[in-house]
Amino acid sequence: MKRTNTKKKILKKATDLFYEHGFVKASIRDIVRAVGVTNSTVYIHFKNKDEILYSIIEDIGSTLLQVLHEVSGTHDDPVDCLREMIFSQVCLIKDKRKEIKIYIEEQYQLPTPLRKKALAQQRKIYDIYYEKIGEIMKKGLANEVDQTVATFSIFAMMNWAYRWFQDRKRLSIEEVAEHMIKILSSGILKDRVAEDIDKSSSS
Repeated sequence: MKRTNTKKKILKKATDLFYEHGFVKASIRDIVRAVGVTNSTVYIHFKNKDEILYSIIEDIGSTLLQVLHEVSGTHDDPVDCLREMIFSQVCLIKDKRKEIKIYIEEQYQLPTPLRKKALAQQRKIYDIYYEKIGEIMKKGLANEVDQTVATFSIFAMMNWAYRWFQDRKRLSIEEVAEHMIKILSSGILKDRVAEDIDKSSSS
């Protein structure tokens, strides 16, 4: 088993275990058993369980940053860009539900040095949304809302969708994302802008 493949398997099984049982309850022994390797093999790739958790959190954070940068690079209109950013982030739940849960719920378990690195990455994600909302405000397309409050409100709605969304139920994740965009638009954007988004979503 090649080292890179072994590392991926360790992270995959650790993700499954942290998602199912939580970081605290899942042990290195559980990971070793799930992967089918020895303790020493795990420690070749990771110093400890904290580093495994950080790697999972850093990976999903990098994925999200990449998605947001790609979206930002394809839209000149800040409203269209914000809409696509929200849509893309919510839809990550489809393939990355476990990682997102760990990212949101287990980050506080990291020791201070790793938590600071994770928070620095998280700040980059926040800044992308904050700056995009700032662009919308500068164009006079937003209601009189606080930029910071608006940014955190977007995160509050998006980040908890993994807790209640059920696949193959009444709405798809794409439909959930569209409804979130409508709800957020009606609170942040001026009426005529929100109406335009509503029309474009329905067409």
